[in-house]
Amino acid sequence: MNKTESAFSSLPLSFVVIFSVFIFLTSCQRKADYATVENPMKDFVSNVNDSLRGAKSIEDLSCDLFLTLQGEITFNQLSHFIPDSEDIAHMYLLTQNSLPQGKVLKVNADSAHQSLQQGFYAAQSKAAVLHSDWKNAELKRVLVIDIEYQRLPSKKIIIEAIDGKTTLRASAKCLKIGDRWFIGEDIRYGV
Repeated sequence: MNKTESAFSSLPLSFVVIFSVFIFLTSCQRKADYATVENPMKDFVSNVNDSLRGAKSIEDLSCDLFLTLQGEITFNQLSHFIPDSEDIAHMYLLTQNSLPQGKVLKVNADSAHQSLQQGFYAAQSKAAVLHSDWKNAELKRVLVIDIEYQRLPSKKIIIEAIDGKTTLRASAKCLKIGDRWFIGEDIRYGV
């Protein structure tokens, strides 16, 4: 009998069974689907002035968020990539939910915009704590993580930029409305 067998033989059988089931279940869990995009700015062309709202790809959306953190794009311009009341109405239609009555769509859009703006300014200023600045940083990679079990396609983006020797990260949860990508919630510094 080896040491492992003797260690398990002294434990109650119920514990050994529960532990074995736990190990089996955790080893069978589906891993999160994600992709890493190296050097995302390589072929990027900003569409801030495009008449269509949202970004054509999740990668483009991450580059626009980075440029906003750098100060190259204003937060008002980034609003082009945040759902407005018409986009939210389109979400209701795509998910086959009934549209709310009255000013609810406008209130939802304004509330989401304000929350994202607060998160954005917090993410932008956190770099200073590290004696760094997004303005001088270079976007190195974007991690794109699928968010499962959503009624609309959803992903979390984590942008990673380097300012000298300091690595800066910011993240946001994004959703696809029709064929365009939007920042849906939770802009924050880090992951």
